[in-house]
Amino acid sequence: MARQSFSSRTRKALQSLDAVASVSETRITYSEDFRDECMRRYAQGESPTAIFREAGLDPKVIGYKRIERCISRWRDKTAQ
Repeated sequence: MARQSFSSRTRKALQSLDAVASVSETRITYSEDFRDECMRRYAQGESPTAIFREAGLDPKVIGYKRIERCISRWRDKTAQ
C-alpha cells in the first residue's frame, strides 16, 4: 500500500493549522490539544470527519482513512 505524499504547498498549509504539530511528506503529527479536543467531541457523538474538517483538515486532502485510523488509535490509547 502506497502512502499518500503531500506536496510542499499542502505541507505548508497543514503546518499553519493549530491542530497540526508537524508534517512530513507522508505523515501528520497532530497537536496534543487537538487530539484531546477531538476525543472529547467524539465521545459526545460528533462525527470525526466533521471535527477534522472544522479544524481545517479537509478529508479530501488528508484522506478519510487517515481520520478513521487516528480516531481508532487515539480511542485505544484512551482506553488503556
